[in-house]
Amino acid sequence: MDTKRFVKNIKDRVFTPIRLVMLSFFVIIAVGTVLLLMPFATKQQGSLSFIDALFTATSATCVTGLSVESLHDEFTVFGQIVVLLLVQLGGLGFMTLTSTVYILIRHKISLRKRLSMREDLSQPGMADLKKLTLDVIKLTATAELTGAVLLAIGFSRYYDFGTSVWYGIFHSVTAFCNAGFDIVSGSTSLQKFYSDPYILIVLALLIIIGGIGFVVVSDVFRVRSWRKFKLHTKIVLPMTLALILVGTFSFLVAEYSNPATLGKMSLGDKFVNAFFQSVTARTAGFASIDQGAMTDFSKSMTIVLMFVGACPGGTGGGIKTTTLFVLLVTVYATIRQKREIIIDMRSVGRETLAKAATILTLALSVAVLSLMGLEICMQGSVPWSELMFEQVSAYATVGLSEGITPSLNTGAKLILTLNMYIGRIGSFGFFMAFSSTAKAQAHVKYPEAGIIL
Repeated sequence: MDTKRFVKNIKDRVFTPIRLVMLSFFVIIAVGTVLLLMPFATKQQGSLSFIDALFTATSATCVTGLSVESLHDEFTVFGQIVVLLLVQLGGLGFMTLTSTVYILIRHKISLRKRLSMREDLSQPGMADLKKLTLDVIKLTATAELTGAVLLAIGFSRYYDFGTSVWYGIFHSVTAFCNAGFDIVSGSTSLQKFYSDPYILIVLALLIIIGGIGFVVVSDVFRVRSWRKFKLHTKIVLPMTLALILVGTFSFLVAEYSNPATLGKMSLGDKFVNAFFQSVTARTAGFASIDQGAMTDFSKSMTIVLMFVGACPGGTGGGIKTTTLFVLLVTVYATIRQKREIIIDMRSVGRETLAKAATILTLALSVAVLSLMGLEICMQGSVPWSELMFEQVSAYATVGLSEGITPSLNTGAKLILTLNMYIGRIGSFGFFMAFSSTAKAQAHVKYPEAGIIL
């Protein structure tokens, strides 16, 4: 009995929920890498190196979209299916899918599995976790199926029936999962569809639904009353709308006369493409305009939107909209010299404030260290501004690029691979996984430190 208890204690200490989530993503990436290295995964046998296969598998599993090779030109249908499955697994989370199987076969879910599900779904508690997990699967199936049908109709104007259906399925899944992978020929993402508002708007809606989080969507459809919405929903919806509107207006103004982007488009196409850029920059990674040809202001705005990212519990990355909101209200309250931060008749706890500050600090630290590493690896062959764009895109699991991804060397690709992995797990959870469990502190109140700031 003592031996069993000892083994159980070791398991509980070693296999913490966040470590199980990290391990699940690692296993998916490893399997995906092996499958992409299969001779029938690429059109030319042996054309994909181990590093490129690892990079692509990580990018797909971490729903990023950065690619060293064109999926249309390099991979066979089998290879594209592998990428699509990795995106689906990465978007929903391996723990979520396995938990769903347990629920369907009425298998008892252990406490450790429940804790892992909570980490996977970015939930603060475990109330109604089974119900939420099934809601996630239902929402995903409904959204992706509807999107596939709508996109297949849109693509039918350019391709034959079979190609349109496959394109509809593939891009519906990658859009909802905020991955940004495409299988359009030409290696220019979705730029050939810049004048097709139907396709761009359908994709944008899928991106938004997948990015705001499953909890918010479930809350909206079930409650349908602003007063009864959860506080999380009341924060996420206005923040998402504000970021989309600010981004759309900024891109429209900055690129309005740029002949390489919006300059030659009609007024309607300018607005749709500015809107699409604002939506996709938040973690999706599709591009209807040339990212490298944008003005410096638009590139900076894209980096900001990528860094903020999507919402907790969604399929996107970044520091999250709720983190930005907490930081903004904290700054506002501090300037107003308020001792307590009240939101919707609720007080924001010190733990929440500390976590938001920690997330921002870790994200900035990863960005600075990664950028320095990329500069060392590339030795000045790529401008630092383009490397920063690429690094933020990888960390925030966006997938937008100025076109430098294929030209990166092995060291740079490995740095971005690690960034994508950390970004999908979340910097807070990733670094917390390597720290030991904190021991309970004694109930001793120490005098407050008078640190000059």
